[in-house]
Amino acid sequence: MRCIICDGPAERGEAEAAHVAVVRCPRCGEFEVSDAASKVLAGWEPYARLQALRYAQTNAQPGRRPHLHGIV
Repeated sequence: MRCIICDGPAERGEAEAAHVAVVRCPRCGEFEVSDAASKVLAGWEPYARLQALRYAQTNAQPGRRPHLHGIV
């Protein structure tokens, strides 16, 4: 699979919900992304996708992986 953020090689991890993918990217780290957010992020410029991930990383609860859901 390809990372939705950097378009580099990534692995798909085990997700808790059917509509969510866990992405393990050597460059961007591990994060969750919903199917709906993936569609929106695909239309964004690379820098904007990276900023969305950085925001999710900054606001992630301790012990939880960053998640990209509900992006409009």
